[in-house]
Amino acid sequence: MEKTRILLIAAPGESRGAYLQVLQGFDVECDVAESLHDVVREHSKVKYSGFLIDIPTLLRSSAADKAEANLLSDNFPVMRLSHKSAEGVRCIPTGKFSGHGSTLGEFFTESCQNFTARSLRGTKRANKVLNVLLNRDINSKNSHMEKSVALNFSEEGCFLYSVSRWRKGDTLWIAIMELEDKTPIKAEVQWAVPWGIKSQMPGIGVNFLSLSEEQADQIEAIIRAKKV
Repeated sequence: MEKTRILLIAAPGESRGAYLQVLQGFDVECDVAESLHDVVREHSKVKYSGFLIDIPTLLRSSAADKAEANLLSDNFPVMRLSHKSAEGVRCIPTGKFSGHGSTLGEFFTESCQNFTARSLRGTKRANKVLNVLLNRDINSKNSHMEKSVALNFSEEGCFLYSVSRWRKGDTLWIAIMELEDKTPIKAEVQWAVPWGIKSQMPGIGVNFLSLSEEQADQIEAIIRAKKV
């Protein structure tokens, strides 16, 4: 079983040293970033199950970087930390995924270990429209190709308009026309809305299972762009 991977965000100094010393007592894999800006620049593609944020480092951050901290709290287990020599490390859980425990042990066992690791890049979504082709089985000559559009997408998945019958757990292949790399992406249905439900668009929410690094980079570029 892989170790829980977390990211500590703390500027160099006594407090960071104290955090790292405490973390040696836990069976977790810990990366370190000096600032929230470094998180976006160097760690956005790495999948984490939780973040530890030094409060003084957060307070010294720019407004844009503080917004990134809020994005973390909205999408990951996050524990804010402070340190004083006389009091040791103080922990404050932040956000809906972080639980109510006031210790690192509770945070790791109750929040991080039960959270599916994901990348920061995967939390960024765009409600733009992409043209796609859906196929239930790319290895079958008789498989029907369905024209569709993708909405509300990220590198982790998207919503696909469809009036076909789908069930949770169904697999399919998606070719996104706006990508330079149009290699079909394997995906799994997470939920489905059938045609005829009042005031709801029919379609499926899917998770990507075989997205290449090149395709992930291209999707990120589309999300960042003002227009597709």
